[in-house]
Amino acid sequence: MFKSLFLASATTVLFGCAGAQSLKPVEARMRPPEARHVYRLDFIVSANELGRAPQSSAYTLNLEEHDTGELRVGNNVSLGAQRADVGLKIRANLVSFGDDLVLRSDVEMSGSDDATSMHKVSMDGAALLRGGKPSLVASLDDPASHKHYEVTATATRLR
Repeated sequence: MFKSLFLASATTVLFGCAGAQSLKPVEARMRPPEARHVYRLDFIVSANELGRAPQSSAYTLNLEEHDTGELRVGNNVSLGAQRADVGLKIRANLVSFGDDLVLRSDVEMSGSDDATSMHKVSMDGAALLRGGKPSLVASLDDPASHKHYEVTATATRLR
């Protein structure tokens, strides 16, 4: 099911950044840019299926504090008369919280086994990141495929 997603991810990677004013507090937008830090977010997406070796993929997104970025990996597949994007999407917003960071994220993984159906698992939430240490962002079970997915993130301050 998601096997083709992870194999295709090596060749089909699209990175994009977009500001999301609705996710930024007014006072954060008013901070001068030189007072904000830039972080490298390293995401690891692992898929485990009973009786098989785990598969992992790594993705990196550079993000300035109080900004939102998006990472997409996947394919556009035919579902009969229509087409749909399947794969991985991670939307992230990063804010300082003392010495730590709060990562607001929206994680979506989707796939298609045939031309008649599409399945997806998603998560929207927050995780506390400590600089340089991996933190669990999402843990998802796909009841259709009996696979377990984990997404971890590590934030490294660049500036």
